[in-house]
This record gives sequence, C-alpha cells and structure tokens, in this order.
Amino acid sequence: MSRLSNPSAPTMIIPRGVRIETDADGQLSIQAPGNLVIQNSGKYGTLESLGGSIRVDRGVEVEAVTVRCAETCYVQGFLTAWKVVARSLHLEESARVHVVLQETQRLEIGRDARLVGNFSSEKELVGLFSRFAQQLRTLPFRLDRKHAPAELSGSRLDETIDIQPEEVAETPSEPSLADLPEPLLFALILLEQEAERRLHPPVAQRALEELIKLLKQQDLETLGLTWRTLFGRIAEPREDAQRARGLVTEHYAANPPH
Repeated sequence: MSRLSNPSAPTMIIPRGVRIETDADGQLSIQAPGNLVIQNSGKYGTLESLGGSIRVDRGVEVEAVTVRCAETCYVQGFLTAWKVVARSLHLEESARVHVVLQETQRLEIGRDARLVGNFSSEKELVGLFSRFAQQLRTLPFRLDRKHAPAELSGSRLDETIDIQPEEVAETPSEPSLADLPEPLLFALILLEQEAERRLHPPVAQRALEELIKLLKQQDLETLGLTWRTLFGRIAEPREDAQRARGLVTEHYAANPPH
C-alpha cells in the first residue's frame, strides 16, 4: 500500500451520510450532513448542507441550480445560482454573486462585493417581467444553442451559445409573439422548456407540443376550448408545466372564451 500512496497528492474525505448523485440533466448534486466547502470550480445541480454552512472559496467559480444550507452561505469567490436558501447569505470582500431567487433572513455584503438578482419568490420575478414584458420583447438579441460537432464530444466544448442580433424579419404567416398576452407568453416559455426535456410519454409530449403550437399561432379561440383537455393528458406534470397551466388558467379566467 505504501508504494501506491502519494504524499504530495491532496486527500479527499467523504464523511458518513454524504450523498453524491447526478440529476435528470446530468448535473452533479451533493448533499452533506455538515459544513460543505467548495474549493474547485464547477457546475452543480444542488449543493446542500443539512445541518451546517456552505462556503465557496476565494477564486472558485461555482454555478448551481440550488444552493441550500441550514446556516450561512459564505461566498469568497464567484457564485451563480437560480436559488439560494439559507439562514444568511454572506459575501466577503470582492465576492461576486448572481442569484435569481434568494430565501434568506440576513444578507451581508462586503465593501467590494457585488450581488446581482435577489428576488424573494418566483411570483415576484414573473411579476416584474410582466411589467416590463414590452421591453423584453424588443431586445435586439436572441440565444441560439448549437451542439458541438461530433468530433468534439467528450471535450469541454459540449455546446456553444451564440448571442446574435435579430436580423431576419418574421414571416408574415407567423404572428409576432409581442402580440401574445403576457401570461400566455410566459406559459409558452415554460412549456417549451418542459417539452425540450422530453421526459414525458408520447401522449403527454404530443399534448405539450399542441399547446406550444396553439400559443405560437396565437389561436386563442381553439386554445380556450382545448387547454383543459391538453393539460389533462400530461399525467405527471413537472414544475414548469404546472406553472404554465396556472398562467393559462389566469388568462382565461379574465378572458373566458365565447
């Protein structure tokens, strides 16, 4: 055994009770019973400390869907997250944090630290976007996701996201999404995200695609007559589909079909 050991190599200790797994999107998730310290940059699904704190060390860049801990989330480096749930969020000097939803009791920001985002709930986020929906629709850029060539598979460049100016005018046959009522516009975005995952059986997948088609064509009369049936075919709706149904319900409660 002594010939296999390398005194200069760092030692990794996995305490009892730690869970390390990958989520449906292939992202690594870590759940620790106590404190969790991130000393290496990476992308994660969920980082969770059940009974302690989470710290992102200086110079480390972490991207995670959810960061959750019982005590304090300390950031010395860089953190980008959809949601941070903790007793407090502490940004030390020169830390950079981009967080969309923040559920904390206390927030401490160092002199040169920077925090971007910080919504208290998804309802607040959607409400703000609704107020500025016209400005969002008129942004001159779009995100095009392109998969890398086959010969690059396995390398770090799994995919490329290009930000390009919108140059091509919409075809007259396709109505502009700018005319779509705001709840339905957000419902369309959520349903497209749900459909792209392709986690549903064929009947549910076809129902999602039909809802998306009706929204893109702005056939609100047909949608008003069929949305309950179509959503009913999604046997096990995920969070995006559930929120989309709520938005469609909200629209037709205020604008019942004739």
